[in-house]
Amino acid sequence: LQAAGVETLDDLRRLPHNVATYSGELAEENRELKRFLYRNFYRHYRVVRMASKADRILRGLFEAFVNEPEQLPPSTQRRVEEHEEGLHRVVCDYIAGMTDRFASLEYRRLYDPEERV
Repeated sequence: LQAAGVETLDDLRRLPHNVATYSGELAEENRELKRFLYRNFYRHYRVVRMASKADRILRGLFEAFVNEPEQLPPSTQRRVEEHEEGLHRVVCDYIAGMTDRFASLEYRRLYDPEERV
């Protein structure tokens, strides 16, 4: 850091290159690990399917609640009325507070005609 003339965090951010990096051998091992993870984990078809489902659920919940805020619980509807943040922010916060299981159940309640409300 001294050799690069870094005295502040902003100085560090302005540098055109990384000051701290992996050694050559470790850098190659890190690249190999990343390739392995992308090939065998991140892009695994089951992971991709679940990510796609999660995306569909979150978008579906957001759309339903923004288009019909009356479907929100009464306490959340009050937040919409009382807060300057507006409907979109309150809906985002409401969804962000859901567990995966609850979000999935809410999605089914909203979109599956066979599911009990």
